[in-house]
Amino acid sequence: MMKKVMMVLAVALVAACGTRQAEPTVEGHYTYEHAFEYDLQGNHFDVHETGTMDFYADGTALDSACQVYTVTRPEGDTVTYAFNYVSPSRWHLDGDTFYFAGIKESFRMEPDKADELSQEIVNVVGGSIDYEYKFHLDTLTTDRLEWSFTYRDGHSDTWRFFRQ
Repeated sequence: MMKKVMMVLAVALVAACGTRQAEPTVEGHYTYEHAFEYDLQGNHFDVHETGTMDFYADGTALDSACQVYTVTRPEGDTVTYAFNYVSPSRWHLDGDTFYFAGIKESFRMEPDKADELSQEIVNVVGGSIDYEYKFHLDTLTTDRLEWSFTYRDGHSDTWRFFRQ
């Protein structure tokens, strides 16, 4: 009887070890929605984006989004722009620090209407696209990636990506 119990335990142990889940990896295709706001040159910008993020094993990524900027001017009037945002990028993970930077030479941000303010938005975003951000990796599971960033003024922002 003891031999049978030991055999059953051994089989159960082998089976349990054989079905152990692999650690989740960053690589994959994700969807996301994100919103943020900021002030620049007297204007207030409310930005909402919906997009996809593809992380590849070679340390590259592709961030593609529709970004909608609602700009409130100092006089109180508003204007809305939609941008086709495409940012090939580089990434790597070191512990819980997620390094991420766009590749300036292949970055695109195309407005639905061209005027001085939409071009200024493109210039500001494109001018810093290759800056390497250090995000904190908050969550990495088989179906979700979350990172956060704390700005110089102390406020923080979190991005949530859902694996497809």
